[in-house]
Amino acid sequence: MIQDLRYALRQLIRRPLFTVVAVITLALGIGATTTIFSVVDHLILRDLSFPDPDRVVTVWQDNRRENLPLDDVAPANFLDWKERNRVFEAIGAAEPYSVDLTGPDFQPEVIFAANVTEGFFEALGVAPVRGRLLQSQDFREESGKVAVMGHGLWQRRFGGDPDIVGRALTLDGDPYVIVGILPQDFDLGLMYSVQRRELWLPRVLQGWEEGSRSSSWWSVVARVKPGTSLAQAQADMDRVAANLATEYPVTNDEVGVTVVPLHEHLVGNARPTLLILLGAVAIVLLIACANVAHLQLARGTERVDEFAVRAALGGERSRLIRQLLTESLVLALLGTVAGLAVAYWGVDVVKVLSPGDIPRMDAVSVDVRILVFAVGIAVFTAVIFGLAPALQFSSPRLLEALKEGRIGAGKSRARVRGGLIMAETALALTLLIGAGLLIRSFMAILAVDPGFRTENVIAAQVFYYEDGHTAQDRIEFFRETVERIETLPAVRTAGAVSAAPVLAANIDIRQSFVVTAEPTPRAGEEPQGYISVTTPRYFETMGIPLLRGRVFTDFDRSDAPGVAVINETLRRRYWPSEDPVGKSIRIGTAQQSREIVGVVGDVRHTGLDEDPRPEIFVPHAQAGSGSMTYFVRTSGDPAAVLQDVQQVVWDLAPLQTFYQTGTVNGLISRTLTGRRFSLLLLNIFAAIALLMAAVGIYGVMSFSVTQRTHEVGIRMALGADRDDVVRMVVGEGMKLAAAGVALGLVVAAFGTQVLSSLLFGIPPRDSVAFVLAVLVLVIGALIASYVPARRATRVDPMEALRYE
Repeated sequence: MIQDLRYALRQLIRRPLFTVVAVITLALGIGATTTIFSVVDHLILRDLSFPDPDRVVTVWQDNRRENLPLDDVAPANFLDWKERNRVFEAIGAAEPYSVDLTGPDFQPEVIFAANVTEGFFEALGVAPVRGRLLQSQDFREESGKVAVMGHGLWQRRFGGDPDIVGRALTLDGDPYVIVGILPQDFDLGLMYSVQRRELWLPRVLQGWEEGSRSSSWWSVVARVKPGTSLAQAQADMDRVAANLATEYPVTNDEVGVTVVPLHEHLVGNARPTLLILLGAVAIVLLIACANVAHLQLARGTERVDEFAVRAALGGERSRLIRQLLTESLVLALLGTVAGLAVAYWGVDVVKVLSPGDIPRMDAVSVDVRILVFAVGIAVFTAVIFGLAPALQFSSPRLLEALKEGRIGAGKSRARVRGGLIMAETALALTLLIGAGLLIRSFMAILAVDPGFRTENVIAAQVFYYEDGHTAQDRIEFFRETVERIETLPAVRTAGAVSAAPVLAANIDIRQSFVVTAEPTPRAGEEPQGYISVTTPRYFETMGIPLLRGRVFTDFDRSDAPGVAVINETLRRRYWPSEDPVGKSIRIGTAQQSREIVGVVGDVRHTGLDEDPRPEIFVPHAQAGSGSMTYFVRTSGDPAAVLQDVQQVVWDLAPLQTFYQTGTVNGLISRTLTGRRFSLLLLNIFAAIALLMAAVGIYGVMSFSVTQRTHEVGIRMALGADRDDVVRMVVGEGMKLAAAGVALGLVVAAFGTQVLSSLLFGIPPRDSVAFVLAVLVLVIGALIASYVPARRATRVDPMEALRYE
């Protein structure tokens, strides 16, 4: 074995160009595969860091009325689940929250937090790295205010200060004592907001929540009792849900329960994308192996005499195969070392490009498990690209081998090379079609009308809830700040809204309403809409079109009659054949009637790939919300105005923090990060596959031209011109490519179905994507065939005919 290794190294050193090309090819394939496997391993294959993680589940409302199987949970339903279940050892709930961290030693900052009920940390089984977690006494109204801090906030703002436990921080103007620090890997994507939670506060239950079932905003986690299966837990919660539906038919008639393992919930949205990318890099790796096999076959042809002589001197076929596989293994290990360097860099790139809503992505790294995987890949690739050449060149037919070594490559080896070209062309085409489908899908999303004009608009979100301020104080604050913003030199118009489009931390309030002049619907069958509060010029600022009636004006004050504006989706759903303007509605439990004074166009709130929702707008002067987002349309660069807008707010509220700020175009771009992530990576892999396929075709045709120099010389001596030679060589290359294209189209016709969940607006078998991918591949194959063909035309007939 040592002798084989020495000889393999000498052979690779003697052919430095062959070695470098093969190692680079393998490094790309192995590096890309190791990178994506690192992500898949950390996010999908590894267990969570909690004790007995398979027993930790999330529990959701199955809202059949709204077709939401994973809906948030109403407080009263959670309390009944906690009391009536027979399968959970512990159960707790969390709701997204945020606080303003202020103090004399640092600038105010918004901290995204979570309010958690008793039993939350017990359900997860998490242990603090310092201090303690929340205890029973912390959930009482009379207890002092405490908080548990996330590891990231501890390191980022306080430098890992060990004395932070027991220290009081000012949160929303009140002192909170930090009682514990959570572990570094505690990262839960439980809540609908993509913002990472860094503080955990006790949720003191309010009396009214014991009967609150119509609105849902809690996320629930539970620990299943030992020996209880997921099916048993689901059956028990179905029992509880059925009982609640009988007891509370108005709110729970169509509300079930869905139990989902926590690990599955955390990776659920990312799983399809990651598995598709893993399949893509596997294709890249196979193409890399095929290319190295080409190189091995070409190089082996030069060594046919050596193999024949060794066999004639008594070398057994198994001995030759072992020698060739040893050379392949050494080559694969060199490629793996280079591939690991690519992987280290690739993991960082993937983490930068990834959307922010994938939990545990920060923990992804190339560790010992990944190194073991890379070594396994090295052995796998060595067998894949080394076996065919080893079998070919260890043939016992020595005379035939010697003959073929003198006059050509041999028909059998030509068939093998042709088969490899067809296979990698088919695989490359499959990736190109997939990339084309994602590009077409992304273009379809970008072509969607969001319902508002995005150019030259900035957004700045605030939550203005100062102690002692009344609803009228909030009305005056936003009225005055909007008026002052509109006086800024570069500002054309400004407005504010409570439920802002494309923001991560949004105020989404869904309530039922009744039309006052029509029969009251049965309980639970009332129409519903999302309620938004706006200042008068919000619609003008955003460019939302007015379709009927009017929008709000400065005269729609708190002492004026109640008014409302609805969007086109709500009008189409509840008044499809009549004009709703002039009708009066009552929203929720409010006694005040509101006259519908206008209908505006639809806005896509959560993303361009989501349908508009039914909305009801009410004037801010009649609602007094403190959760608002300023939208400002400028006459120039909007980013340059943001600081001035913030200063206007700080002039009236010096400690006010901003939750999200930026241009509207930038905020829309953030909603596309998930699609952009899969699009960019798959296109990179497709480009690598195309390049490798083109290099493979070039290599085969170049080798063929070299082997057929004698034939080309005869043809040219007998009168064939240069164009004839070019057509002959290019024609052979295109035949191989055409066969690969045909095979690739069949594979892609079935394989692209896995992309369905990532596509928007186009089918998995979109003809445009298929045609464009074929054209790109054919052009690449044509170029790869033409270069060796041109070289063949420079053959001197007399040199080619000279006897060797």
